[in-house]
Amino acid sequence: MPPADPRPDLVVFSDDWGRRPSAPQHLGWHLARDRTVLWVEPAGLRQPRPTRADVARGLQKLRGFLPGGAPKSNDPWLPTPATLHRLVPPVVPAYAVPAVRAANDALVARAVRGAMAEHGIERPVVVTSIPTMAGVLGRLGEVASVYLRMDDFTLWPGYDHAAIAEREAALLAAVDAVVAPSLGLLEVPHAQRLLVPHGVDAAHFAPPGTSPSDAPADPLADVPRPRALVAGRLDERLDGALLRGLLAREDLHLVLLGEPVALPSALQDHPRVHLRPAVPYEHLPRWLHAADVLLVPYADTPLGHSLAPLKTRELLATGRPVVATPLRGTADDAELAPHLRLASDAPSTLAAIDGALVEPPSAARGRLDAVATMSWASRAAVLDSLIADLARAPSGPSPTKLPAS
Repeated sequence: MPPADPRPDLVVFSDDWGRRPSAPQHLGWHLARDRTVLWVEPAGLRQPRPTRADVARGLQKLRGFLPGGAPKSNDPWLPTPATLHRLVPPVVPAYAVPAVRAANDALVARAVRGAMAEHGIERPVVVTSIPTMAGVLGRLGEVASVYLRMDDFTLWPGYDHAAIAEREAALLAAVDAVVAPSLGLLEVPHAQRLLVPHGVDAAHFAPPGTSPSDAPADPLADVPRPRALVAGRLDERLDGALLRGLLAREDLHLVLLGEPVALPSALQDHPRVHLRPAVPYEHLPRWLHAADVLLVPYADTPLGHSLAPLKTRELLATGRPVVATPLRGTADDAELAPHLRLASDAPSTLAAIDGALVEPPSAARGRLDAVATMSWASRAAVLDSLIADLARAPSGPSPTKLPAS
């Protein structure tokens, strides 16, 4: 058998390419620059609901099964590298049913092998951020496999927690290494674990130039100052009580920028709460720069403590002050926490906001200098080194813990 290529092609199981920003896509974009990548997009982990959005999503997935391949993303947030090829395999999202699970595994493996043959992929390294792919491993002729554990889906609402836990346990027993962006997400039973914190596209979020012509139009011109802004999916992760408590400061205006999935009515109806729809990644920086303070107000829950928010580094890259709740994925992040104002409830968050509003302009420099060392290219290089090591030792690495990046 010929020796493994130290830069093998990849088969990646992950979220839909270009649909919304994610760590696997940031990493995948860099990894695809000098190798072929087959990007596989199975159905989501959450059980479908009889809603218009879920029906539309299901139809989009169904189109991907048909001749012509994966449909193009509407307004993708990043370009697709020429060396990256998308595949939407047929999957029924019913992981708790053994017969359905077995059929899914066989259908996915067959579809992936066909796409591998089409694109000349042999002996790849398999990378998955989806915890239900254990039954596909070993069927693709892979030389090694890596689990990108970006979230603990056994804690997310609307998911079949027992089925996902069972499938994740099987995956952990099968893969050669586990990679995660936080120490908490690395607490799984595996000998090979590598910490790769999230990166950030610092140039994308950087403050505009000093010339007045460089300053973008204020998208919040109708909102009085001071403005505190929350960006992202507005769902169960947020601390609603904390956000309501901020309104005790009678001059503070709260901007909620994103999709209101689960938002308390007390926030929706308040005259100093300003709801704005989600904006494309391309335009997000100018909205963030329009705020005086940026918030990451996740609730003190098991789900909250499992999170390693991708957005936190993006907010810091604006140079604006960032106030975050001291959850594990944030407070335990040694390169991140020193540049945040941590506050656990409404009174301490208001105190942090007060401090942020009077800080000198020079304070932004420390945040900008910090994120300059956190590029996605550097994170991808760490993962690429692990992939090369695994490819050179297809029988599996020695049972020693890999160093943190």
